[in-house]
Amino acid sequence: MANPPSSPEFDWKMYRYVPSLAGAIVCITIFLIMALLHLYQYFQLKNRIIIFVVIGAMSEVAGYSARIASHFDNEAWGAFISQGVLTLIGPLWFAATVYMMLGRTITLSGGEDVSFIPARWYTRIFVTADVTTLIIQGSGASIMGTLQLALALAGEKIIIAGLALQVATFIVFLVASVDFQRRMNRKADRHTSTITGEPVDGSWRKMLHILYSISALILFRCTFRLIEYAMGNAGWLMRHEWTLYCFDALPMFVVLVLLLVLQPSQYVDGVDNKVEVSSDGEMGVVSSK
Repeated sequence: MANPPSSPEFDWKMYRYVPSLAGAIVCITIFLIMALLHLYQYFQLKNRIIIFVVIGAMSEVAGYSARIASHFDNEAWGAFISQGVLTLIGPLWFAATVYMMLGRTITLSGGEDVSFIPARWYTRIFVTADVTTLIIQGSGASIMGTLQLALALAGEKIIIAGLALQVATFIVFLVASVDFQRRMNRKADRHTSTITGEPVDGSWRKMLHILYSISALILFRCTFRLIEYAMGNAGWLMRHEWTLYCFDALPMFVVLVLLLVLQPSQYVDGVDNKVEVSSDGEMGVVSSK
């Protein structure tokens, strides 16, 4: 299916360039390697959170694979829709991982008593918002390629709405994380608490710093995609493919590297354990087994 005829009232094209074959191959290679490394880490740590990272990485692999097909035919509807949907939703799996890790960090640090809302609700609220943005962006990308004026424009607006929601969700998430850190700092000043024999503030502080770094990269990527679509199909960002690789693929690659090297899942590996707070302000881990 070819691009529709352009007119002063309607100028919409699948691509404003021929997608780079070399760029797609490089992205497929690095994301596939990262997916395999995270899968290996999963078998080592047996932490189910890592599965979401693997799914996100494989979504990137599939998305850039579709761009190879678009390289040979940049007016093929199926490849265009596939790459659009998969490269949009891939990072949402990384976001879901970050959201779940915050809730588990609160639980394992013994910080539920100072948390603004129960730890389990952090996960439920933010993951629900993440799934919502996934559905919105996926739906918008799917109908963009119908090549009917009204639907194509509606698809772009739907994607913009999904990206705006994702950016807003991340901002609220970061505010919630900073609020929890502030409350835990006050608690740490009042008590000398231990968990599994080590200072509580050591683990949760490291975990939050890792989450801040990863969240900043994902937020940067989401902001770029929001601006890209807000500028329109004929906008400068849409017409220059290198921006996709620099401001989307590269940040997501760095996210995968940070998740692999810093291994935040090791700090929430004891999610099945319960944190018990004694009357004298001391905390310890009680195994659920």
